[in-house]
Amino acid sequence: MKTYKTTIAMMALLACSTARADDAAVMKTLTAKDWTVPGIALEMKRIPAGEFMMGSPTNEMHRRDDEVQHKVKISKPFYMGIYEVTQGQFYKLMMPQDYDYEAWQYKRGPVADGAAYHFRPRPHGIMFHDSALGGEVQLEYPMECISWERSREFCRKITETERKAGRLPEGYVYRLPSEAEWEYACRAGTKGPYNADSDPTNIKSLKKFAFYGGNDWWQTRTSKCGDHRLPNAWGLYDMHGNVYEWCLDWYGPYGEGSAKGREKIVRGGCFYLEDDNAHAFLRSASRYSIPPDVNFYGIVGMRLVLAPERDSVPVDKLIP
Repeated sequence: MKTYKTTIAMMALLACSTARADDAAVMKTLTAKDWTVPGIALEMKRIPAGEFMMGSPTNEMHRRDDEVQHKVKISKPFYMGIYEVTQGQFYKLMMPQDYDYEAWQYKRGPVADGAAYHFRPRPHGIMFHDSALGGEVQLEYPMECISWERSREFCRKITETERKAGRLPEGYVYRLPSEAEWEYACRAGTKGPYNADSDPTNIKSLKKFAFYGGNDWWQTRTSKCGDHRLPNAWGLYDMHGNVYEWCLDWYGPYGEGSAKGREKIVRGGCFYLEDDNAHAFLRSASRYSIPPDVNFYGIVGMRLVLAPERDSVPVDKLIP
C-alpha cells in the first residue's frame, strides 16, 4: 500500500512538472514550462528570472562601441515565442477574411497588399523582383515587411482576446520584448558571442544554429521557422539569423531609458548577410536599429513575449 501511494504521489508530481502546453491554470502561475496561445498555435517557452551580463567584453571579435557590458536583472519570469511569428499566425489574426492570397505577387510596398515580401518564393531571390505568381505560399515562414506599430497591434489583439478568455497572468500582456529580455533569452546562460558553441574564426560553425545567406546572400530568402537548426539551451530557435526581431526600446546608449528617439532596436541578425559580415551582425550582443514606421523590409520580423506590462520605454534594472 505504501508503495502504491508513493507511486501515485510521484505521478502527481510528474504531472505538475510536465504541464500540458494548453494548461492555462498552470501558465497563469508562471510555472508551466510551455504554453501555446489558443487559436494561432503560437508556442512559447518559460524564461526564468535572473541576472546576466548584457553587452560584450572589450575583447570580443567584431564588437561595437554601443555594446558596453553591464549587469541587468530580469526580476520576473516570462514566456517567449519558440519561433519568430509566422505569416500564417499573423494573417489569421490580422488579415481580412476575403483577402485574395492567390493574386498576390511582389511589388514595391507589399504591405499595401497585406502580404510579406517572401509570401511566395521567387526563382531568383531577393535581388530580382520577378513574378511570384504560382509559387507556394509560405505560411510557416516568418512574418516580415511589418512596422513596429503593426507588430504592437498584433500583440494588443492577442492580449485583448486572452484577457477576455481569462488566460492572462496578473499584470502580464503579450508584447514585443525589451532589448534586455531579448538578449537574456537569446543567451540562455551563455557568455560568448553566440548562444551555442561556435568557433568565431570558422564561419561554417554558425550554420548549425543560424540561418543566413553566406556567399549566396544575393539570392537568399527567409527560411521556415526553426528549420534544420539547433535551438538554444532554453529551446528557442532562430535567435541568430532568419529575420531581425523588433524590440520595445528606442535605440540609444545603455542605461539612458530614452522616452523617444528616431529608431527602434531590432535584434538577432538576418538571412541577408554574407560570410564577411555575418559574425558582426549575428552575435548575441549585436545591436541594430531602424525607423519604427518602416514596413517594407523583408529582413525584419518579430517574436512575442508574455511578460509584465510596460510601455515602450523599458527600464531594466542596471546593477553597478
